[in-house]
Amino acid sequence: MTKLLSANFLRLRKSRLFWGTLALSFGFGAFMCVIRFWEHLEYGFAVSLNSVFFGFAMVAGIVSAAFIPLFFGTEYSDGTIRNKLTVGCSRICVYFAGLITSLGAAAAFFAAYLLACTAVGIPLIGGLDLPAPATAAALTGSLLMTAAYCAIFTFVTMNCSRRSTSVVICLLGMFLLLFAAVYLNARLEAPEFLQGYEMSVNGEIVNAVPDPNPHFLRGTQRTVYQFLYDLIPMGQGIQYSNVSFTDPARLMGLAAAVAVLFTAAGAALFRRKDLK
Repeated sequence: MTKLLSANFLRLRKSRLFWGTLALSFGFGAFMCVIRFWEHLEYGFAVSLNSVFFGFAMVAGIVSAAFIPLFFGTEYSDGTIRNKLTVGCSRICVYFAGLITSLGAAAAFFAAYLLACTAVGIPLIGGLDLPAPATAAALTGSLLMTAAYCAIFTFVTMNCSRRSTSVVICLLGMFLLLFAAVYLNARLEAPEFLQGYEMSVNGEIVNAVPDPNPHFLRGTQRTVYQFLYDLIPMGQGIQYSNVSFTDPARLMGLAAAVAVLFTAAGAALFRRKDLK
C-alpha cells in the first residue's frame, strides 16, 4: 500500500491536470472575493467573507467528477493497473490507494480555494464573522462531503475500463445530483401560504387573506424530502456554502455513510472485475 501511494502521489505531483486544477481552484476563490468586493462598491451591498469562504462546497463535486476519471482513467489504457497486480499488489490495495489519492487531491483543491479566500478576501471584504463551532462544522462537513464525492467517482472510475465512459458517467451523475438537490431545495423552501392581493373599495391594492400553498410539504412527505436533501452531497454543498445547516452532525453522518457504502461496493466490484 505504501509503495502504491508513493507512486500515485509522485504521479500526482508530476501531473499537469493536477496543477492546472489546483490553479483553477485558487483562481476561483480569488474571483469570488473580487466579485463580492465589486458588488459592495457598485451597489453598496454589505458583504463578508462568509458569503464566499465555503463556496467551494458547491463546485467540489464538479471538480472531482472531472478530475478523478481523467487522472485515473489512463491507468486502464496504459496497462498500469495490470502491471500493479502483476508485481503482487492486491486489488483492494490498488483500489484504496486510488481512493486515498483522490481524497488527497480533492483536499488540496479545497485548501487552494480557502487560501485564495484568505489571501484575497480578507484584505478586500474582511474576515469571517461566524462562531468558531459553526466554522469548524462547515469545514469538517465540507471535507466529509468531498470524501463522499471521491468515493462515488472512484467507484465509477475503478470499475469502468474506458476513461471517456467514466468521465461521461461521473459528470452526468454530478449534474443529476445538482438538479435533484435544486428541486428538493425548492420544494422544501416553498412557503406554507401564498400572499394574494385585491383591490379595495378605494381602488387601492391591498393584501388579501393568504391562501394555503398546495406545494407546501407536510408530515412524512416533508421528512422524506429533507432526508434526501441531506443525503445528496450536492444538497449538503448548498447548505454548507450558505452556512444554512441546522444539524451538522446529521449531515456528517450521512456523508460518511455514503462514502463507506460506495467504497465497500466499489472495492467488492473491483475484486471481481475482469481486467484482461
